Amino acid sequence: MKNRFKVDFISVGPQKTCTTWLYENLKEHPALCFPRNVKETRFFDIHYEQGLHRYASYFQHQQRSQLAGEIAPSYFDVTQAPERILSLKPDCKILISLRSPVDRAFSLYCHHLRKGRVPRGFDKAINKMPRILSSGLYARHIPCWINAFGKDQIFYLLMDEIKQQPEIVISSVYDFLNIETPEIHSYLTQKVNEASMPRISILAKLMAQTASYLRAQQFDGVVELAKKIRLNKIYEGGNQKMPKITHEESLYLAEYYRDDIEYVETLLGRTLPQWKFA
Repeated sequence: MKNRFKVDFISVGPQKTCTTWLYENLKEHPALCFPRNVKETRFFDIHYEQGLHRYASYFQHQQRSQLAGEIAPSYFDVTQAPERILSLKPDCKILISLRSPVDRAFSLYCHHLRKGRVPRGFDKAINKMPRILSSGLYARHIPCWINAFGKDQIFYLLMDEIKQQPEIVISSVYDFLNIETPEIHSYLTQKVNEASMPRISILAKLMAQTASYLRAQQFDGVVELAKKIRLNKIYEGGNQKMPKITHEESLYLAEYYRDDIEYVETLLGRTLPQWKFA
């Protein structure tokens, strides 16, 4: 195991901001090396105390000419994550994907509902899992990354622009990473991780917990095999539709995230009218 392992770039999220889209469009690039058998190692938030050898083990297949990186949406709001990454690679490039915090919060609620982790009902869900809201506090979390890495080492992606001009966005990412743009993009316009209500919520929760346990033990290959054979079809495909955000919930979230929306507008030097309402 090489103790000199360094990570070159990390997309830190947050969740439900097209991070899976980004992963699918970058993972086949020959100049990039991603963790084997897993999109998210959870190293800098959960497994850091186990030592760098654990993180390096995910990149044993890295070729000398490749940049090592990770798509890690769970890092965004973890206080210790910026400094931990900085200690490993001070010039690591950071990507932050952004979406209307109103839409993002409700989408994250639906994600956890699909996994059986929260009860149906937005109020009940955020009471059980406050991070649904707190992870979208951009004005609180983005400065932590800027303070650690500086403005020049951070690249921002807007989900609205990914939907409207995916080719331009992904080309900008390639430019930021200083790699060539490939001829073919397989996933540019494909939707990924669309939420649907499970037929059996308890089974969905059990399988999600089992997958988390297996990944913690570094049995990522087992989880990926289960995905490949579509084992999730056992509990997915319920007749009940995913909930839609209500007008009252939209107004509540718009007010809750008012300062965060203004912060991002100031940060990017542009207005984001599509963010003002869900």
